[in-house]
Amino acid sequence: MAKIPPWLIVMVAAVVAVLGGKAFSAQDKYTVEVPNGLAFSEFRGYEDWQVVAVSQTDEAMAVILANP
Repeated sequence: MAKIPPWLIVMVAAVVAVLGGKAFSAQDKYTVEVPNGLAFSEFRGYEDWQVVAVSQTDEAMAVILANP
């Protein structure tokens, strides 16, 4: 049986630790907040609503949504 080099074991452990740490620290989308604005938690339940109409002016864009 072939012996696995110690440096390879350390390298694999480091990669697993980094990837596991990234997955663990993934942020819940409802904790995200626009600076000086609204939080995603204020829109909870609207994810499945469909766009009915869109209008745009020079300053803003408006969207009309409808629930299923």
